[in-house]
Amino acid sequence: MLELEKTLAEQLKITPQEIAKRKNMLDITAADEAVLKENKALFVRYLDGMIKNFYDKQTMVPEIARLIGDAESMQRLKLAMSRYIIELFDGKYDEIYVNRRLRIGKVHHRMGVSSTLYITAMQMLRSALYQTVDMTYFKQEDFMAGNALKAAISKILMFDMQFVFDTYVASLVDEADAAKEEVSRYAKNLEVEVTKRTKQLEELSLKDSLTGLSNQRAFYDHLRRELSAAERYKEPLSLCYLDLNGFKKLNDTEGHQAGDTLLSIVGKAMLDVTRDSDIASRYGGDEFCMILPKTSLEKAELVTNRLIKNFKNLENRGVNFSVGITSTERKIDSDSNFDCDSLVKQADTLMYKSKAASKKKQGYYITTDKHKAKRI
Repeated sequence: MLELEKTLAEQLKITPQEIAKRKNMLDITAADEAVLKENKALFVRYLDGMIKNFYDKQTMVPEIARLIGDAESMQRLKLAMSRYIIELFDGKYDEIYVNRRLRIGKVHHRMGVSSTLYITAMQMLRSALYQTVDMTYFKQEDFMAGNALKAAISKILMFDMQFVFDTYVASLVDEADAAKEEVSRYAKNLEVEVTKRTKQLEELSLKDSLTGLSNQRAFYDHLRRELSAAERYKEPLSLCYLDLNGFKKLNDTEGHQAGDTLLSIVGKAMLDVTRDSDIASRYGGDEFCMILPKTSLEKAELVTNRLIKNFKNLENRGVNFSVGITSTERKIDSDSNFDCDSLVKQADTLMYKSKAASKKKQGYYITTDKHKAKRI
């Protein structure tokens, strides 16, 4: 059953057995219930005067006056108090009665009535009810009957206060649970956001912001991982190392903005010819690398040829590049381990052979482990 379909007593697990137990603990007997019911007419007769006196005293407390607020609210409170006093003397204190007391507690809590103010109000109400008893049972022969009525009133008011405080406590627990859930949701959302931001920052720390390629740090991370895989599965890995020719002249004559634009064009050209499994990186300055897993030297050369063809069709501003390509093929069947530094050094050395050739005759050059500098 949904909570909204339950009564307040059911929500708080207050059963008829629990109600009977509380009556027993407060020594509320059938005689008490009978004497309360027998005197109902008496309190109905003096109801208006009691209500007036009660709220005259209540509003003398500044905090209570602020809570009441205005004349319309005061009128509603007086009507509610009238109903409550009449119910006090119904003589039937079952689940229906208890649910009404619980609802009163919930309303008081929502209004912001503190437990201190509520206890003060109940003491004032008891005094008002006692005055009516004293006024009626003032004769000597009525003394015992008056005391019995007062005792019954005191017991039933304590009975009511128990349930009102049950709602106060339950409301505080609900608020604490809600706050805990809110904190938990906030912490979870914060954790997700921190994870997201951390991932973004990590990605940014591994990316070259100008070209969108991996930076040198990421390049070495990828190369170590791919070399390990190549060694484990006995598969070739090729590394292409390229350096731009004429880039410094472009920077000097047209400015760094033109140079930055060209670098971003190189990055785009590299991404266009590489597969998802390949890693295109800006190694630094105007030097770039491509890690090509599961790729032989011949296939790596084909990739580089496509890159050159692609770049020639872009706004290259007369800049070309020299390429060195090395591969792990020669070590696949050997006992030696693959080494990142030696692989990069070999590709770099081959690139400089291409660069030397380009100085003799301008153009794109590729040098590999298997052949000398070749103009494309």
